[in-house]
Amino acid sequence: MKNLSWRWMLYLVVGGYLVLDLKVFHGPLRDAIRNPREAALVEARERGWVALVNREPLTKAQLDLAVARHLYQRGLDAAAIPSKNLDMIRRGVLQTLIDDTLVRQYADGDRHPVPEEETAAFVAAWKAGFASRDDFLARAAAQGLDEKSLDAELARIWTRKRWLENRIAPGIEVTEEEARQWFENNRVETGGKPRPGFFEPEAVRLRETLLPATDEAKARQLHADRKNGAEPGGDEPRWRSRDELPESVAAAVFADGAQGWLDPILSPEGWHLVEVLERRESRALAFEDVSDEIFAHLEAQRTEETVRDLLEKLRKVANLQLFPENI
Repeated sequence: MKNLSWRWMLYLVVGGYLVLDLKVFHGPLRDAIRNPREAALVEARERGWVALVNREPLTKAQLDLAVARHLYQRGLDAAAIPSKNLDMIRRGVLQTLIDDTLVRQYADGDRHPVPEEETAAFVAAWKAGFASRDDFLARAAAQGLDEKSLDAELARIWTRKRWLENRIAPGIEVTEEEARQWFENNRVETGGKPRPGFFEPEAVRLRETLLPATDEAKARQLHADRKNGAEPGGDEPRWRSRDELPESVAAAVFADGAQGWLDPILSPEGWHLVEVLERRESRALAFEDVSDEIFAHLEAQRTEETVRDLLEKLRKVANLQLFPENI
């Protein structure tokens, strides 16, 4: 009991010292705790850091460039955005920049191999999406990149993408049983009516020619010639549903008994000369009709969830330090 009393007294003395050092006298222990943070803040101010990600600095210049790319890709002008909103955009882009840095760090650490020909094919395919070489170089320059740095950035993007795919692959696989269950759970609304996308709407196969609204006389003459077989009929036939046609045209072609060349129809688009060739009733789609779309939807959904979970795990084990005063 005597020993216990001494232990309690020792605890009280030590605890009292900690309180006095940290809260009252601002002693050496408090300085030892605060100094690393304060030293980091000083260095961050001097070097223009906005964050440290596992001791790797992200600079204000990097954030400025990332924000410029973010705005450019969305067709936005920084000068037209209120300062409060722009500050929110900068903070959001910083979080994306941190995530990208974490992925790169772990991908580089894992030394995930990506064949050079695969990377080259990705870069070539990306560039092929532009009208010309000058076009993609101009787009790159607008984002602060020349061709060499653009190629390097695209290679890094592809490497991170393949690393992510490798890490998340087990979590995004969708079985046929799961896809069929999703189909059954989502194909009808309350009351048994098929949901949009799970049925094929009523449609007509037709030829159509459109003339300006000012050409009524020409439209009627051409209609008479085609109806009498004196003039070959219009564009290639194609299937059209009700919601793909102007209201006045849909009302005419989907009317009971509508067949052959209909009288000229006026819509806000002009005069329509329409020949109804055949019609198809609405029908519910089977799983096999939409299975590809269902698999793609579920895999995209799981990919988003799995990537989000992975990034949360990377953040939990990462050493992150933000300097919001520098943003």
